[in-house]
Amino acid sequence: MLSFIKSDSHSRCTAYKRVRGTRTCVHNLPLDRHLELTDMAPRTRSYEPLPPSDPVLRQQLGSLRSAIVRKPPFCQGLAPLAVDDLVLFYGKGPITRRINLLNASAEELQHLAETCDPATFGVDQQDVYDETYRKAGKLDRTDFALANFSPDAVGILDEVRNELLIEGLEKSERIHAELYKLNVYGPGSFFKAHVDTPRSERMFGSLVIVFPTAHEGGELVLRQEKEDSDDSNTEDSEDPKQEDSEDTEMKDSSGPHKDEWTFDSSALLSSAAQTESSIPTSAPVAYVAFYSDVEHEVLPVRSGYRVTITYNLYYEQDSASASGGGSVVPRSVPPNEQTFQSTFKALLDDPTFLPTGGNLLFTFLHQYPLPRGSKASKAALKDVGFRLKGSDAVIMKVVQEFHLNATLGIVYQDVPEYGDVNYVLCDEVVSLEGEEVWSESLCEFLLEDSDAVVLNPNPRWAKMYRRTAQVHWIATAPWRFNSNKETFVAHGNEATLSHTYWRISMLVRVGAAGSRTVAVENVETPEAQWSDTEYSD
Repeated sequence: MLSFIKSDSHSRCTAYKRVRGTRTCVHNLPLDRHLELTDMAPRTRSYEPLPPSDPVLRQQLGSLRSAIVRKPPFCQGLAPLAVDDLVLFYGKGPITRRINLLNASAEELQHLAETCDPATFGVDQQDVYDETYRKAGKLDRTDFALANFSPDAVGILDEVRNELLIEGLEKSERIHAELYKLNVYGPGSFFKAHVDTPRSERMFGSLVIVFPTAHEGGELVLRQEKEDSDDSNTEDSEDPKQEDSEDTEMKDSSGPHKDEWTFDSSALLSSAAQTESSIPTSAPVAYVAFYSDVEHEVLPVRSGYRVTITYNLYYEQDSASASGGGSVVPRSVPPNEQTFQSTFKALLDDPTFLPTGGNLLFTFLHQYPLPRGSKASKAALKDVGFRLKGSDAVIMKVVQEFHLNATLGIVYQDVPEYGDVNYVLCDEVVSLEGEEVWSESLCEFLLEDSDAVVLNPNPRWAKMYRRTAQVHWIATAPWRFNSNKETFVAHGNEATLSHTYWRISMLVRVGAAGSRTVAVENVETPEAQWSDTEYSD
């Protein structure tokens, strides 16, 4: 149960309540009088959380936000293999073929390509074949095998852990790679921009191995929204080609507001081949690993055959199964962690920064799959703290090191037809499927159906909400970038499809100057009990 300071008013909100299937003003007023009372006439409004009015505090929070330095959301490299480790066995029937991917002829690669099924992609939980969006061949993992290759044995997983995970945050920092598919991209093959959908809550990324077969083109392009993008500060800033799917989410790759990186496996492999002896005993494969919420596409192959195998990357189920008797080698503090750590410490040591204490709300950059439903959602949200990605993990680790009270939550954006945009903090992912939500009262619905609190409401109407909290936002990206979109049926004069965007966020309670730690002395897990958290009007 959440523990909040309640307002003196017993009014519920500046919206409507459900009364026998009709909309009724919660103040029991006619609609025109309700709009007059609550000043809800249409007007220009912000679709991002507003900064504080105090210029000093605004500058301090801005320096903290700027100190959250994003690393590229991927790692790449070459890994040498023995020649025999490049032998591939494949076939879908009783006859199995053998091919060495180091010196395979064009005819052998063509036969491999012809053995493949057309590659599909998922849309609305269905496999779709569309060569205008993806043209490639694929073999399921039951139809091929590599003689001796393992990404763990050749050290690739160690590099992935070192580059993509944060030391000291995960329970064990042990990961495993699950073989997924083999793909062949022949001349003219490609895969347009998309985002993979994680297959479980513990999947955090993908690993692609590119074999040294002769080819040109087929570069893998990765994209992520820029920190200074402001595209989502308007009401209608939707992704033009966004489709929920089982395997992929299609994206529109146009626009100047994305950072872009290119993984050119052909160039990497060609450069390495020039240094090999005439009779090589080993040869490299190229690899790239990236977070599952990163947009990526395969550019058209101009010539030859690009042969890859893909692994899904998972955190181990628990520390006991992951220990394996080994030890984790300490690493130096990455530069992006050091920058945030030193900046945050300087602010905490500064008596002018939140002199009487306050709440910081860090909105996380990355997506994390969570189930719907109270019990499962709360348990999964707690576990998210052990498997954060990139800058999200840096924030959590530094907050833990400073022994500050940190609580993970779900923040929903409520954009009513009239009035202010609201943000509501919940301790679970609230299932909206099949629920009747009145068009002006998503905020009210969340307050009724979960332990929730309205963040930074308009002071004029704050007492009309049962629970409110004042927080200082630390957001590193526009609200709708990489947020989770929830669609529901909104009832008004007629039923219409509506939606809300939510993000996993972390509430950090900072004590008064000279006594910044207001929680327990040692924070052993990323979770702090909601009932221990106090909010003020």
